[in-house]
Amino acid sequence: MTLTTILATTVTGFGGHAIAMGLAGVGSAIGTGTAALGAVGLWRQSIKENKKLPSIALAMVGMPLSQLIYGMIFMNSMRGTDLPPESYTNQIIMSLVVGIAIAASAIMQGKVGAAACSNMAVNEKQGTGMYIAAMGIVETVALLAMVFGMGGIPGA
Repeated sequence: MTLTTILATTVTGFGGHAIAMGLAGVGSAIGTGTAALGAVGLWRQSIKENKKLPSIALAMVGMPLSQLIYGMIFMNSMRGTDLPPESYTNQIIMSLVVGIAIAASAIMQGKVGAAACSNMAVNEKQGTGMYIAAMGIVETVALLAMVFGMGGIPGA
């Protein structure tokens, strides 16, 4: 019995839709956690120097959360096409690849956010716009993975 036959007969209706969202969620969790570590370090330095806590660091912590939404949008797009059981293996592979790309974007965005917070601890008045722009460019990878993945769904 082949994998396709097993999937078609024992898990009818499952095309791996949630895989991309699950992976994107893992990436978002790692990314937000990483950025939060940098933000906490920045805030510690601010407290030590008796300065106001930079709230922009909180925005950097939250930025990797959007990748979870991209995973959900991709999942809903794939689910909405109602593809036949014969395509489930392909759907699982597609969901894995798109989910990994989205997760990697979230993880790297968190690392950029942590590095930005580290730099802001040295000079919080300079570079903030560039840090946000860099995080936005990393986010573009997730957007493109979602859009190109949706474009590869037959009938979407």
